[in-house]
Amino acid sequence: MNNSTKALYDMAERMLKGHIDVDEVVTMSGLPKEEIEKMKEVLENENSEANYLKKLDFKDFDIGPILTDND
Repeated sequence: MNNSTKALYDMAERMLKGHIDVDEVVTMSGLPKEEIEKMKEVLENENSEANYLKKLDFKDFDIGPILTDND
């Protein structure tokens, strides 16, 4: 992938993160719609996992056995 192509993919990713419609991203980037849809799906999966992890805090983990196990 050359720098120009990478720049188009980076731009498309930023547009999707900005909640711009897939068809608009395709028009602006010139990338295939299938690629943009795949990218959107990946970003949505990453966001759902990140949001889940943000809800966790230290109370959700029991690290006592790790700290006291000296075997």
